[in-house]
Amino acid sequence: MADNTPVDNDTIEPSAYEGPQRGQVRRSRGLPLVWILPLVAGLIAAWLLYQDMAEGDVHASILFHSGDGLVKGKTVVKYSGVDIGIVQDVRLVPNAKELNGADGVLAEVSLNRSAEYLLVEGTEFWVVKPELSITGISGLETLLSGNYIAVESGSGKRKREFVALDRPPAFIRGDGLRVVLKSRRLGSLSRGSPVYYRQLRVGQVADYSLDENGREVSIELFIRREYGYLVHRGSRFWNSSGISIEGGISGISINLESLAALFAGGVSFYTPESQRQSPLAVNGTEFKLYKNFAAADAGIAVTLNFDRGVDVTPGSTKVYYQGIKVGEVSRAKANKSMNGMEVRVLMDPATDDLLSENTRFWLAPPTFDFSGGLNELIQGNRIEVDLRRGKRSQRTFSARASAPQMDPRVPGLHLRLTSRNPGSLQRGAPVYFRRIEVGKVQGMELRRDGEGVEVYVVIEPRYAHLVRPGARFWNISGLRASASLSSGIKIQADSLMSLLRGGVAFGIRGGEYEKGGPAQNGDQFPLYRSREAAMEEGIEISINLPSAEGLREGAPLRYRGVQIGEITRLRLGRDLGEVQARAKLYHRGGNFARAGTRIWVVSPQIGISKVAHLDTLITGRYLALEPGGGPPETEFYAELQAPKEDLAETMSRPGLTVILDAARRGSLVAGSPVYYRQVQVGEVTGFELGEWADRVYIFVHIEPEYRPLVREHTVFWNASGVDVNFGLKSGLNVNTESAQALIKGGIAFATPEPPFMGFEVESGSHFPLYPRAEPKWYKWSPKIELYNYSEPVK
Repeated sequence: MADNTPVDNDTIEPSAYEGPQRGQVRRSRGLPLVWILPLVAGLIAAWLLYQDMAEGDVHASILFHSGDGLVKGKTVVKYSGVDIGIVQDVRLVPNAKELNGADGVLAEVSLNRSAEYLLVEGTEFWVVKPELSITGISGLETLLSGNYIAVESGSGKRKREFVALDRPPAFIRGDGLRVVLKSRRLGSLSRGSPVYYRQLRVGQVADYSLDENGREVSIELFIRREYGYLVHRGSRFWNSSGISIEGGISGISINLESLAALFAGGVSFYTPESQRQSPLAVNGTEFKLYKNFAAADAGIAVTLNFDRGVDVTPGSTKVYYQGIKVGEVSRAKANKSMNGMEVRVLMDPATDDLLSENTRFWLAPPTFDFSGGLNELIQGNRIEVDLRRGKRSQRTFSARASAPQMDPRVPGLHLRLTSRNPGSLQRGAPVYFRRIEVGKVQGMELRRDGEGVEVYVVIEPRYAHLVRPGARFWNISGLRASASLSSGIKIQADSLMSLLRGGVAFGIRGGEYEKGGPAQNGDQFPLYRSREAAMEEGIEISINLPSAEGLREGAPLRYRGVQIGEITRLRLGRDLGEVQARAKLYHRGGNFARAGTRIWVVSPQIGISKVAHLDTLITGRYLALEPGGGPPETEFYAELQAPKEDLAETMSRPGLTVILDAARRGSLVAGSPVYYRQVQVGEVTGFELGEWADRVYIFVHIEPEYRPLVREHTVFWNASGVDVNFGLKSGLNVNTESAQALIKGGIAFATPEPPFMGFEVESGSHFPLYPRAEPKWYKWSPKIELYNYSEPVK
């Protein structure tokens, strides 16, 4: 069927009129898309490989003797304090040939690429642990962070396998001189022990080891660069550590340089004058290590001529200048005339310029001074020197066998103190002002009249203005002890130094500082026994005693426990029948220098009836005073016991005093308690026979607040001892007022109930003392208002 649809010729493609269509093949001009992704991946891998090679970690293996402190993934590697790596793995290596067949531990570590230059021959690894020694503390940071591996760089070819050191290397960083000492023994030297030149630390011991033949010890020293020029080939080194003991005819000598040197060790060196021109030492120069200063013969030889024999020991007796050791005795022998001694001393080279015609030497006895160390306590005599510059150098001196008592050449204010007895004062004892040391005791000597001692002291120049004409000096030597049952024992000493060596203190009383100018050289002052005696104005009195047993000079005079004076002198009376004591009453005790004052010796009392004054067992006996009211008086008589209180004195006490009439005293004593309802309200004060001797009057004092308890019909009975009652029905009944009444005796009383009690009584009233209480007295219970002294009086 024909299609009659019209065709628009303008819209028909030309190909539509052609035959069947054919495919066309075209060539691609670029990389196919399928290859782009692998190419990008390859580039990334190459970049990562480059980054790993350029900036990634490097790996090394370190063989350790022990795995102590090594932890996988935690133990870090440090160089110069900076973390440069970490331990990645740890494993055992049995029979490691690098360790001579011993088992080891291999640590695989990774290091920052920046530390790759350290992985060369000569680099050393070791484990840092905390170490404590007398020379110092090392590895302290590991207490918090843990052990770590330290590195010391080397030089050579690249290397990845290392054997660690079993201890830190001896190498000390820094530029300096390294020399070697040869010695037959190491002594107390160790790594880090100091090296001194004229007591200045200039280096340290780096390491030590035995020689191949095992006969000597090689000790490597490191001298800091700035001090290297001090070491010449002719320098002498000696061991300044440890302790040496020497014996001889004069005894045993123990020498100790210092407590630190005993443990840490130390080396000193010096270049003798004759070797100053010798060549300078270089690295590796060897020296002999001498056992001490004298053996090194490094000192300046000085000869001392003593006018008599002296006790010195070569190698032991030291020479001191103002407490600093500057020499040592090397030889001692009798002089040619056999009337003295010739002593050779090796002086520290630092004293060279001071050994002149003005220098003096003398022998000083040992002093107990802990500031000088243990050696001061045991070394014995020593030689002291006063070094002075002069016009010419000198090597031979005339020495004194005893220390000068006074040396005016010492700078400061020189004073003389006079004392009857210097106590434990020694030469060199300190002088204090307000507990600050301001001077020294130079020496002491007897006065020409033999009545006392002259003590020479020197006050430092900067404190000289503190001494005025009105200054008071006193002795602070020894201990001051006090004791009581309430406060216990108190022992006082101004300082340990004053306890061992004695001491002097001084002060100025108020208002006297401005009087007069400063003291002058040569001024004389009395030296008092105590501060109280020095600073208190007082009155001199004389006391006659039957006996001075237990008393001493300086014993206090007391009133109601307060010191108001002291005994200044004790001596026998002319007829030898008594003791005469001179005493000083302080200004606050002036009222006791009156007629009627009573004085007695206070001694310890220990017995069944009484225990008192136990403090005098420690502090010593003293004199107690009771003031009188008469005219001024300076001469008194003392008793060996406290005076007994009579009725008049008891009546004068505040409160109530009654007199009990008894057939006998029984076990009552002065001080026996008086009870009301088993509460102590008073005490027995004394006793007296009645007018006809048919009874005993017992004086009883009732305290003021309990005075209303005693009425007209009050009854008193003896409460001493134990009351025992026994019955078949009641059984055994034991009664005692108190344990105190059982020992010391006692009195009890009771008051009947109103209206039978009666009125209050006055002091001096008499009551009978019954031997025991009646049962009904215990049942009395009157209500009586006591005096209240805490309320103000209206």
